[in-house]
Amino acid sequence: MKVAVTCDVLIDRTATISVVESVLEIFEEAEIFTIVHHAGKILGPIEQRKIHSTYLTNVITEERPFSDQFWKKAMLVPGACRNLFIPCSFDLIINLSSGFSQGIAKCDKTKQITYLIENVFNQRKPKFLREKIFRGYVESWAQKKLKQADELWVLNDKEKEFWSKKHDNVSVMSPFFKATDFPLFPEATRKAFPNDFLCIDAESFNTEQAKSFMAKAKKEGIKYKFFGQDEHLKVLKEQDDAFYGVRCSGELAPLLAASRGMISQQRMGFPTKALECLSTGTPVWLPPESEAHDFISGPGVLKNDLDLSEEGSLRNIYDSMQNFDPKKIHGQVNKYHDIKFKAELKRRLLNTQ
Repeated sequence: MKVAVTCDVLIDRTATISVVESVLEIFEEAEIFTIVHHAGKILGPIEQRKIHSTYLTNVITEERPFSDQFWKKAMLVPGACRNLFIPCSFDLIINLSSGFSQGIAKCDKTKQITYLIENVFNQRKPKFLREKIFRGYVESWAQKKLKQADELWVLNDKEKEFWSKKHDNVSVMSPFFKATDFPLFPEATRKAFPNDFLCIDAESFNTEQAKSFMAKAKKEGIKYKFFGQDEHLKVLKEQDDAFYGVRCSGELAPLLAASRGMISQQRMGFPTKALECLSTGTPVWLPPESEAHDFISGPGVLKNDLDLSEEGSLRNIYDSMQNFDPKKIHGQVNKYHDIKFKAELKRRLLNTQ
């Protein structure tokens, strides 16, 4: 069986990229079709495959997936997807979508499975005039193109209820994170960790939020370390050396395990970073309204108020992150284990042959 794997962008490592790699392990001869591909930016098996991309590869140059530049050019995506055609010689298309790639052109007879791993439309409020003008058109096109999938997989029952009104064949496929890369450290090792600083999900903070947090933390004597994608905080990085940037799992896992806890402002999508932290036995804080609470809600998952105003305090959150049992924190994430996901993925996909 000849298989095509499609996704939105191949620019940087994301949760979607991890799923792409899992599918490539099952179909060793699969080719990849994507809207934007920056060659050499994602190490591993992806770059070893034949990759087809649209002309937007040369137009969208920023190294952050779904950056402002991408959204400024989003009205070009429907046309680019029409011009990137998956030949009729392919028997199956496995589309791992963040919102756009389900629209890549194909033969009517070719079966397509779309796994809507994230919906970036829900995560983005239009910033620019051009974006505001074309947003409705692009989003309407994206939803219409979801109907060309023979099967639509979504992350949870809440999304299934929503998409079942728009598609006839919707099922839940639980997401995953690489739990094997974020182990629960032995008790003796954990006792050696300082446990006196907070890890901050840099990507989830805008400049004003990060600036307020840093000022408040310094005032209250609370140590912190920002990690993850932080180019949008460039001004603050020049003033503070507590920005650790993007780290591999071998560096990030001990950092999370050594901290008092993690704070993330993520409100939409699957909480990969939070699960990585919980897997090491370390608590996390997420906004009360965050979709993350649809996936995780057990020991060590906090949602008390984070007040970054001048009158607010971080001390209550910092203090509430102690006295949790690391084993109980770690245990709740097993349902999103990567080994479990791969077994279910293989069962579903091989049954399509």
